[in-house]
Amino acid sequence: MDSPPPLLPPGRGPRRRGLAAVSAVLALGALGALVGCGPDRELSRHDGLAVVHVGYIPVVDAAAFTLAVDKGWFRDEGIDARADATSAGALLTNLINGTDQFALCETAGVVSAYAKGLPVHVIGGVSKAAPRPEDDSGGLLVMKDGPVKKPADLNGRTVAVGQLKGGGEVALRAALDKAGADSDRVKILEMPLSDMTAALVRGRIDAMSTISPFDTAALSQGAVRIMSPGVEAAPHGMQMAVATSSVFEKKNPEIVDGFRRALGKGIAYAAAHPAEVRKVLPSISPVPEELIPTMKLPVFDASTPRSSLDVWVDLMERYRFLSEPVDVDKLLS
Repeated sequence: MDSPPPLLPPGRGPRRRGLAAVSAVLALGALGALVGCGPDRELSRHDGLAVVHVGYIPVVDAAAFTLAVDKGWFRDEGIDARADATSAGALLTNLINGTDQFALCETAGVVSAYAKGLPVHVIGGVSKAAPRPEDDSGGLLVMKDGPVKKPADLNGRTVAVGQLKGGGEVALRAALDKAGADSDRVKILEMPLSDMTAALVRGRIDAMSTISPFDTAALSQGAVRIMSPGVEAAPHGMQMAVATSSVFEKKNPEIVDGFRRALGKGIAYAAAHPAEVRKVLPSISPVPEELIPTMKLPVFDASTPRSSLDVWVDLMERYRFLSEPVDVDKLLS
């Protein structure tokens, strides 16, 4: 999934990645070369702190990491944590090749990578689905004056998702089937989140499955929410997880533990201080500032319940998204 470049303050600039390389590295044929790359190299240090790079996509969930950096909680653990804004497809690739040491990524993406044999571990959660669909930061949107009024109306029509074969698609398929539609009859199209609103307004797609803050612009231009796929498919399920390379974790267990503690403080702070989340959002995502006060925020939660991973594995197996069985106990760090 391509995301627009975030607007970051001085000193927090992302290092860009080539999308062609992302596709090649994630292919199963490149697995052997990938595993042999650099996560076992020595960490660099700056001012006595271990330097780690943290991959993320510019969505509001990443605010917890930004807050933890700003509050100095990583420095308290002896860590210089540096933001690396990138595309969803590059997050896990960068872990395996050692470019990044940690990643904030969708849970289903980590499950899929692990099933392909990539040495990744889930070391914590970042956010989970809201208890009620109307409170969730993700949603399936259609135009209010359009022909789609309910999920079943999407049979034979086109829905955009941020990434095929990821959590967005599997949640959408499960939610559509649960709501009386037939996901096999729905054309699911991959599209950058930043492009969906224009495509929906112009009638190029019939619906968009998106997340905050990208839903906000669509809602301001006449779109309405007809479903929250994440809540319907995986109630209370972990939406965004923290992942690291198992090679890096084995060599640097104290860094992993310190990172988990610092980020956990950021997640707890974000959960308790929504105004602070909205305040730092412009440094993460290019959402128009006038929309920030009304946009939905994720449910921040650092826990990693095994049951949540089981739900995702079951859904991905049901919709044939997994190439191999997944041992959830081994996936969890």
